[in-house]
Amino acid sequence: MERLRQLIHEMHRRSLWQVLGIYLVASWAVLQVVDTLGGALRLPEWIEPMALVLLIIGLPIVLATAFVQEGGPGRDGGDLDVAAPAAPPGGASNLFTWRNAFGGGILAFALLGFVGTGWVLFGGGLRPTSIEQSIAVLPFEDLSPEGDQQYFVEGLSEEIINALSQIRDLKVAARTSTFLLAEQGTDIATVASTLGVANVLEGSVRKEGDQIRVIATLIEAESGFQLWSATYRGELTGIFVIQDEIARAITDQLQVTLSGEQQTQLVAEATESIEAHEAYLRGRYLVEQRTEESLRNAITAFGRAVDLDPEYAEAYSGLADSNVLAAAYGFLPDYRATMDEGLTAARRAVELNPNLGMAHTSLGFGLWNLGEWNDAEQAFEQAIRVSPQYAPAHQWYALLLVTTGRPDEAVVKAERAVELDPVYRQAYRNLTWALQVAGRTEEAIQRSREMIDLAPDWPLGWEEHAMLLLRSGEYAEGLDAGLQNSRLLGQDMEAAREAYQAVIRYRQTGEPQIISEPPEWERFRLAWLYANVGQPDRAIDLIEEQLEQGDVGNAALDYVSNYSDLLGDQPRYQALLEQAGITW
Repeated sequence: MERLRQLIHEMHRRSLWQVLGIYLVASWAVLQVVDTLGGALRLPEWIEPMALVLLIIGLPIVLATAFVQEGGPGRDGGDLDVAAPAAPPGGASNLFTWRNAFGGGILAFALLGFVGTGWVLFGGGLRPTSIEQSIAVLPFEDLSPEGDQQYFVEGLSEEIINALSQIRDLKVAARTSTFLLAEQGTDIATVASTLGVANVLEGSVRKEGDQIRVIATLIEAESGFQLWSATYRGELTGIFVIQDEIARAITDQLQVTLSGEQQTQLVAEATESIEAHEAYLRGRYLVEQRTEESLRNAITAFGRAVDLDPEYAEAYSGLADSNVLAAAYGFLPDYRATMDEGLTAARRAVELNPNLGMAHTSLGFGLWNLGEWNDAEQAFEQAIRVSPQYAPAHQWYALLLVTTGRPDEAVVKAERAVELDPVYRQAYRNLTWALQVAGRTEEAIQRSREMIDLAPDWPLGWEEHAMLLLRSGEYAEGLDAGLQNSRLLGQDMEAAREAYQAVIRYRQTGEPQIISEPPEWERFRLAWLYANVGQPDRAIDLIEEQLEQGDVGNAALDYVSNYSDLLGDQPRYQALLEQAGITW
């Protein structure tokens, strides 16, 4: 007890309590500064713990210095201003001096600052003061030795998009617009501003045999600073784990709150078969090309995927998409059989994974094509419920609404699709239809012009633009648009000019026109032509063929957008509509 009292007495006499208090307050201030800088600068996570460790190490050094130097800074050379016994032996007073203590502290934190500065200059930058929870995922770069893995790297990027799109609090730009801008070589800042997002994920993939290396980098677009970067290496069997880790790192960096199952897993292991996954990714790559050859090859690729893994829900969804689109575009001879194949695949995908938004969307689109309105609407609503940012769900739901007599609701859904996918031409086409049927003609024409600006080489865009303009009395511009459509399709320009001029004469005079059938015009365009030159029977013949093959959705769309005023008083046409369930 006597020694303890003496120790306490010495601590008082040498002012160690004051030194301890001052050190603790100063340490708190230092940690606040480090914490503030760590939040403002993109500093590594270990900077703050390292500062704390240095301060803890410094505490006994400072106390020992105060003890040896007799109470702290004073009148003579910085020692404590108290009476002191002789200095202890062994030269301790030469080691534990205030100059050495302060010098060591300054050196330690200078080293810490040097490391932090290097991190900022070579690995990052200023973190935005507020984090905007929005992102675009660019297609990753293929760094594989043969450069033949584009389908794989694009598929990997798309799966990350799909995973992030499930998060309600995170705005995720749609795949189509993002990839199109990347294909055009658009810089990151422009990509972000065009898509209305603050952050962009880019990366690269090197795939060699069964080994894979993925580098992912998250960038704050306005400043160009790197928020996060990581490199992943492993076998192809671990690709879903890599995707999940990337998605989870993004949500951490953007401070997004996850709910339910998302807290444990964002990217599920869709299949254990590497071959099935690669076949699926190849199919997705082909579907996006939207040509007859690519859709046929996509059907083959997805078919192989489900053969390799009959429980692979995403592959069944892809099989549904490729069949439904091939039927809708008229690429396969048996419309109804192809559509039924697509619906069967969509129902199987939904059965395997009820939370797969793309599968519900495929199901809804196929049902819409066949005129099964109620079931289609339920599928679209479920798709949006589980994948609120999946742009095709809003896009095709808008089509259902406009064709079932609810154009104002259709405009809302179509505008949402454009918001999610702002440079996708089909989204603008659907919005144009919705605005036209809603009676907002000037807005429809403006959106149609935007569609043409986005896709000047798209024949379907010019076709729709011409029909809208001619219907609205903009004859000169409508004629030019119609001729541009025929020019892009490589069709007989003289026959096309004669046809469009006949349409203009009929609309101006009301007198039926006799014309020769333009060569190479497909059925829908011919039906539109006959209806618009005063030959309703010939138009209805072609519409009847369309309905007989089961294409009810497009027949309903044609009715509300083109034929309600031209053919609406024709008893035969009305009977066909009623028989098909088009009764609004």
